Amino acid sequence: MEKLIVENSVFLPQVVQLIAEGHQATIVARGSSMRPFIEDSRDKLIFGKADSIAVGDVILAEVTDGHFVCHRIERLDGDTVTMRGDGNVTGTEVFPRARVRAKLLQVVRKGKTYTLATSNIWKCYSAVWPRLLPMRRYLLALYRLLWLHQLPDRWTKK
Repeated sequence: MEKLIVENSVFLPQVVQLIAEGHQATIVARGSSMRPFIEDSRDKLIFGKADSIAVGDVILAEVTDGHFVCHRIERLDGDTVTMRGDGNVTGTEVFPRARVRAKLLQVVRKGKTYTLATSNIWKCYSAVWPRLLPMRRYLLALYRLLWLHQLPDRWTKK
């Protein structure tokens, strides 16, 4: 089977449209900003309508025209949303609530589906990890060291 690669600027607006029509959409995770619990190219993310959002939710937002980001909500101030990637030590996105396009409902990781609303593992992680911000730099460095150590030699040799 041939793999089709489509730019996010083309693909994600179509996904957002389907979600707005009431469908769910499954996307393969891309990028490392949500490490350690959402991994690039390994995990599948299932999004649905963002009828309600709260601090701790993972959302897909169009932070500026055509620029989509999937991160965790760190703060809600009226109509202003602040979010940060779990793998980010610094840097946040701040934007109007009207730019929220979808909410992460499930994560498929190594063949197992975690429903965020009911998974005790995900709830615990969502409550604890954001509070570890001062230590996150060290925890992420340890994770990268362990994760990279498990990669096949052909990926780590230069």
